[in-house]
Amino acid sequence: MAEQTPSVVQPISAVQRTGNRLEKRVDLDDGPLIVLSKLHPPAPRRSTVGRKELLARLAEENSAKLILVVAPAGWGKTSLLGEWCSACDTERMAWLSVDQGDNDPVCFWAHVIAALNKVSPEINADARQLLTAPSGKSANILLPRLINDFELMPARVTLIVDDYDQIRNKDIHECVEYLIEHMPPSLRLVLATRSGPALPLARLRARGEMTEIRIDDLRFTEAETAGLLNETLHLGLSSEDIRLLCQRTEGWAAGLYLAGLSLSGHERPDAPVSSFAGDDRQIVDYLVAEVLDVQPAHIRSFLLRTGVLDRLSARLCDAVTGEGGSQRILEEIERTGLFIVPLDTSRRWYRYHTLFAETLRRELDRSEPRLAQLLHRRASEWYRQEGSIAEAVGHAMLASDLADARELIATRCIGYFNEGLAGTAESWLSSLPPEMVAEDSRLCLANAWIASHLGRLDEVEPWLRAGDTATRQGALTDGPGSIESAVCSVRSHTSYLLGDLAGAEAASRRAVELAAEGIGRCRAVALAALGASLCWQGRDTESLEILKPIAEPLHAPVDNLARLWALGCLAAITLRQGQQGRCDGYLQRAADLMAQHGLGMYREAATAILASADLLERRGELRAAEEAALSGLELAQRSQARLETALAWLCLARVRAGSGAEAAAACLSAAREIIGMCAAPGIVTELATSTARLTGQHAPAPRSGRRPGGGRPDGLTGREAQVLRLLAAGKTNSEIAADLVVSVHTVERHLQNAYRKLGVRNRGQAAAYIARTALLGHL
Repeated sequence: MAEQTPSVVQPISAVQRTGNRLEKRVDLDDGPLIVLSKLHPPAPRRSTVGRKELLARLAEENSAKLILVVAPAGWGKTSLLGEWCSACDTERMAWLSVDQGDNDPVCFWAHVIAALNKVSPEINADARQLLTAPSGKSANILLPRLINDFELMPARVTLIVDDYDQIRNKDIHECVEYLIEHMPPSLRLVLATRSGPALPLARLRARGEMTEIRIDDLRFTEAETAGLLNETLHLGLSSEDIRLLCQRTEGWAAGLYLAGLSLSGHERPDAPVSSFAGDDRQIVDYLVAEVLDVQPAHIRSFLLRTGVLDRLSARLCDAVTGEGGSQRILEEIERTGLFIVPLDTSRRWYRYHTLFAETLRRELDRSEPRLAQLLHRRASEWYRQEGSIAEAVGHAMLASDLADARELIATRCIGYFNEGLAGTAESWLSSLPPEMVAEDSRLCLANAWIASHLGRLDEVEPWLRAGDTATRQGALTDGPGSIESAVCSVRSHTSYLLGDLAGAEAASRRAVELAAEGIGRCRAVALAALGASLCWQGRDTESLEILKPIAEPLHAPVDNLARLWALGCLAAITLRQGQQGRCDGYLQRAADLMAQHGLGMYREAATAILASADLLERRGELRAAEEAALSGLELAQRSQARLETALAWLCLARVRAGSGAEAAAACLSAAREIIGMCAAPGIVTELATSTARLTGQHAPAPRSGRRPGGGRPDGLTGREAQVLRLLAAGKTNSEIAADLVVSVHTVERHLQNAYRKLGVRNRGQAAAYIARTALLGHL
């Protein structure tokens, strides 16, 4: 009976497709990443005036990739787009309101996926697993796959992103630019923002691919002003008063609405019209005097105390004010139209109008200058009890309670990182004073952990040394049970990535000793690292003894990544022992584990993927072997794992040997250069020697790759090609900069130019492109 093709030939996702049908979907509304209230357009308000001309214009813009709505606060951007959603087929209108917390790319794209998935089930259901895989820029991996999913959509979807001005992260801007550039006809993007975003607007404008709605478009006409003040607010103003207010507010929606609410409290609404100024400063002063100060004492107190909150719920407001009855007050405020916006259909969450919230905070600081800190402290405590640590940290910082913020960050930072929220964890650490971070060993450790997993390997050891001299300020609640155990785990991980198997073995042995008795998660991770370091040193018997209990756990809890890594190593060991059937069995279990838990984009998957490539190559299935090796190469490059990167190049050299000596030589050369960078690469050196013998290669002579006329076939400059060659060898940007005696910024610029010319998005794709085209022979 013929042996079956091994199952692990590429990263396996949590979703398998049959035609256009998804066999399994992940509910993206689950988990800590998604705030459901951000996915709902604002509910229609009784004070909304229909903007018929603007709505007609939006409906007609079918050719634009991007609709940009740009205006300061209070010009009716959100109201207009919310009205558009209500007027359209809402099943094809996806909504996302962003806030400052979405500057973590994982948070931002997780919410984008959730918003799209609510209206279009064709969106890839395993996308969140791609995002939370530990890597520097997971969104770069996600976007091409997400764009491919758009092609499956039977009807056009419009994605509206409100408050996009809250996004400051340049990586998010770059990814949004990429999305717009490659946007299929089945998607349209709408951005509402207070200022022009960091996108190539001039290019989009020149191509006719963008529609803009700005202040002049949003100004209320006299007819619309009359509709708001007389028909909606029932003020009965004369046409002259309407004209005067329209002129003095210059059609500013918020100004007109504030004026209307304040005038509605007068017996003769037309009397104070002549004194109304209508500019921003005057509006605020007018709002305090004519709206806030005329409220009953309990409403005014409630407004001032809850104005410190970005979002409001009854229970949160009860905690912040120290009193009960907040639900009744919120409903009363909504009925009276006091600048409150419901964030969900069940009326559980609200927010104040931006201008009104700013006014409330300013007035609280003026009237009770020390109260805001206490209110933020109460909000932080409430969010902590609810398990919303990001909000708890934010309010602790606003309360200037740095010690409390530090404790929250130190105890939960690694847990957030393990959920894929590296950007959030790193922003927390950078928000604390540097001296506070340096004096806490837990925070130094967290910085080392993040740097290691994001591929900034040159930063790891300095942070670990800083942690050695710092004091331990409190307990660790996530990850290893002691600082020393955690340090050993980080050193083991970093040493392995750098190809120092001796260092990895020593650190992981110590981590195993320090771990608690039994097969707990931390012990399983340490044992898997130890078994992997022994595997690639050729100490098969020791490695098998350690890894089998990890691959076949008898007791909970189980660490699935450690188990996946162990299965990959077991597959590699049994394959080199000639036990192809047993190897195939390990690969099948690894494939099942990846599919079940969405682990195909994690570094630990690379070992199994490359073992499957080797098995396919031995069986003569060269095309499948090449695809598996390329998948493993991209994953290893993205994780900056030198040993796996070298193994991928060696497999490609053997696969390509039949296609010509030059292609095999290029791949072998890349592997040898990476191995030369490793302090203790173990048997990988012997594998390179045997590969050279099998492919008939010796040390390959590099070629200039220049055309007779002096140009390059790929369009790269000499320095760009040089940078790419070092990248393909597995070097970090810092190492490339040191080799070429240039700045890291210069390296990044060369890489960006090279990526553009090659049509790739990241390091892994660049390495895979080089492998596919045998480009290394020309670098």
